[in-house]
Amino acid sequence: MRAPHTQAREHGGNIDAAAMRYGMPDMLDLSTGISPIAYPASPITADALQALPTDTALADCLDAAREFYNVPEYLDLVAGSGTQMLLQSAPAMIRAHKRKENEAPPAGSVWIKTPSYNEHAPAWLAAGCNVVDGDALPPEAMFAVIIAPNNPTGEYDPAAIVDCAEALQERGGCLVIDGAFIDNDAGADLFDRLGDNPAVIHLRSFGKFFGMAGLRLGFAIGQPDIIAKFTQHLGPWALSSPALSIGAKALGDRVWAEDHQQWLAAQSARLVRLLGLHNLSILGGTSLFQTIDTEHASRLHHHLATAGIWTRAFADYPRLIRFGLPADDSQWSRLESALMAWSA
Repeated sequence: MRAPHTQAREHGGNIDAAAMRYGMPDMLDLSTGISPIAYPASPITADALQALPTDTALADCLDAAREFYNVPEYLDLVAGSGTQMLLQSAPAMIRAHKRKENEAPPAGSVWIKTPSYNEHAPAWLAAGCNVVDGDALPPEAMFAVIIAPNNPTGEYDPAAIVDCAEALQERGGCLVIDGAFIDNDAGADLFDRLGDNPAVIHLRSFGKFFGMAGLRLGFAIGQPDIIAKFTQHLGPWALSSPALSIGAKALGDRVWAEDHQQWLAAQSARLVRLLGLHNLSILGGTSLFQTIDTEHASRLHHHLATAGIWTRAFADYPRLIRFGLPADDSQWSRLESALMAWSA
């Protein structure tokens, strides 16, 4: 007998379910915030899957990531199969790291400012922490998660991040910075601002910028002692051989990355212009998505879906819709036509 289906938390993607629901087999997926152009990796052969991943391949990938993300020498990094795996591990790793010998892990609330990526709170709840909200770090919080830039609002305030990190360092706590959508210049600046603060863990997503979310590759960056706990927890062969080899090559291809960053910036500006042309109020965004705020969000989301365009709606924030980037002129034309029909 098939096991009963467990209700998953709401995310972008699941384009197959959306296509079936609306009877649109060629549904255009703008719901994820993943680059619509993928890094041109070589095809994966059967031989590439035969051997276990090697320590050399892992080291090469980590070295390429260190250089690509401008990671300072005093910080270390670990690779996991996407930042989803790493953020789920973070609460237990952090609490274990803070535990004194022969004592239980420290209790304490975790502050997660909302709106937020909705996988962080369940991970901390599962680790035994109380989750609190609010506009500022509350006095009882020992831990915090900041999405930088925020998903879905696009908000980014590096000064506030530094203040939060310093406050948690004084309390003996820890801050997780989810930088899934941060660009490298902002990420390097944030490393400089935070210095060697031991109370900070950075997360970086490979798949979003490189358009290869299915490869499942991400990184956690922090002080060597806490990263060592992540490495031990993940164990051997945490990543496939293709993920390590493709990741290392893509991260080392600075020419492609620079060209792609410029392309994303141009497409994001085009999306801003298009949404503004149809009087859709932009709350914020990044080079990979734009989020609008409208009282008609539910109707607009449905209208676009019936036109074969899947956007990201938010049940908990019913005024918001997030738009990812079209990949080419034909996809832009589909979006433009659907928005014109909405405005008519």
